[in-house]
Amino acid sequence: MEIKVKDVLGEEITIEDAILLREMIRNNLNVGVALDFEGFDRVPSTFINMLVGDLLNSFGREFIFKQIYVKNLSNYTDYSRVVLGTTFQ
Repeated sequence: MEIKVKDVLGEEITIEDAILLREMIRNNLNVGVALDFEGFDRVPSTFINMLVGDLLNSFGREFIFKQIYVKNLSNYTDYSRVVLGTTFQ
């Protein structure tokens, strides 16, 4: 399933939006989720942490990294650090 973040959340994202988006992801993890961040210059790492933190605790880093594909995210390194930890390669 592909989720165009801007279409779902609008142009201004908040921490509360991360919770909404996380539930959409959770409901589709079994089929995999592509998150398209087109139109955003930078997504705060606090948003990313709120988005995937609970999922990481519930399902584990490897599973989440395999099931969620992220594109058009200018600060992909921040996403990787949250999902894989600070020692990713």
